[in-house]
Amino acid sequence: MSEIPSSTLATRSERRSCIGGSDNPVVLMGTDQLAVRRERRGGSEPEDLSGRSPPAEASTGPVGAAHADFVRAVAGHPPRPIPLEAGALDLEDRADHLGKVLSALSAYVAVVLDDTAQNVPGRLDLRDTEGVLTDLASGVTGAIQKAADDMAGRPA
Repeated sequence: MSEIPSSTLATRSERRSCIGGSDNPVVLMGTDQLAVRRERRGGSEPEDLSGRSPPAEASTGPVGAAHADFVRAVAGHPPRPIPLEAGALDLEDRADHLGKVLSALSAYVAVVLDDTAQNVPGRLDLRDTEGVLTDLASGVTGAIQKAADDMAGRPA
């Protein structure tokens, strides 16, 4: 095994200024990556120079409320990490997680599209949207559930 040149090794202070591999469990468990970066750097949140409205102002109206509901739903169901040697229960848990996220996404998209349709001159044809989102959720969760069933030796 060859030795890594010391010029390529990060100093302790350089390693503390960024998110590294040892932070993966924290990030994967749903912790805010920006919060982890701020903690590592010991600084405060950077000034927002985008000129956009702060989140409190953006959350008015049905679309803002639907967005807040979506964010709460997703934040309330963080994915659990899948171990290297995943079992059927791990896959079923992941399928359940994605099912909840996609359900919340479907509700959010429905409100956004309804609001958009009300504010567009003419007519938007959104008849197939709900079916597309349902098919997406079914396809994604179904594929993971099938893998779990195969892993557990359950018949299809």
